[in-house]
Amino acid sequence: RKGCFARPGECTPEPADTEVLKRAGLLLAAGIGTYLLILLVNFPAGRLTERLQEQYAPLVFHSVSGSVFSGHAARVERNALVAGPLEWRFRPSGLLKGRLEYRLQGSVMQNPFEGRVAVDMAGRIHLQDVESVLDPADLVKAYAPFDMTTTGRMTLHVETLELQDGFPADLNGELLWSDAGVSAPVSLVLGEVEVLLGSDAQRVTGEVSNAGDTRVSGSLGLSASGDYDVDLRITPGRAASPEVVEFLGTWGQPGPGGSYRLADSGRF
Repeated sequence: RKGCFARPGECTPEPADTEVLKRAGLLLAAGIGTYLLILLVNFPAGRLTERLQEQYAPLVFHSVSGSVFSGHAARVERNALVAGPLEWRFRPSGLLKGRLEYRLQGSVMQNPFEGRVAVDMAGRIHLQDVESVLDPADLVKAYAPFDMTTTGRMTLHVETLELQDGFPADLNGELLWSDAGVSAPVSLVLGEVEVLLGSDAQRVTGEVSNAGDTRVSGSLGLSASGDYDVDLRITPGRAASPEVVEFLGTWGQPGPGGSYRLADSGRF
């Protein structure tokens, strides 16, 4: 170059040359990104689900269609947990966190849900902003020491959840039971019941409280091995019938302030 007598590579690039190099670099990056996106859009979903089945056995996908970018599975099973149909769509923003992230929509145990799921470089599964509507009868039947008929509906919101070996290792969320109550064997109105969900020492925990004439408070727990415990304190309100008080006296232990403690534990 005119005015430069140094060895090759030691001359300072002129502004025009620098601009050309920048544009070439941007075009190269855009080309690579486009190529990877085309691969992702056309990569069969079945190849990915096969890999997931190997890594997270006994996970099983049925009737998989579409691509890694956007696809569908008619049914997904892992032990007693059944989901499906299930749809997913890739979220490129997850790559900024070093994760493969998807938007999911479908049903779990016949309950509709939607949310985000991601897999990090270590193979851990993360869920965020998961919303689902549940039938309170399913949970009450699983935990209650006696048969009862429930009213209302439950809404589950999981803010964050990290799974390790298929069990929540880190959980932050809440379960709201609206118009909560029992219609049999006695009639009991509980108002709105809130369960704050968390995790502690390989256990899922829940702190129970409510807003209603009859007060409910206590805790729930579930371990990775299937051990559960329920410890609730119910204080009948002024509107509670004599049948409710008699029922609580039969099944619970009398406590302070006219309350009754209902406790149970076991294994699923």
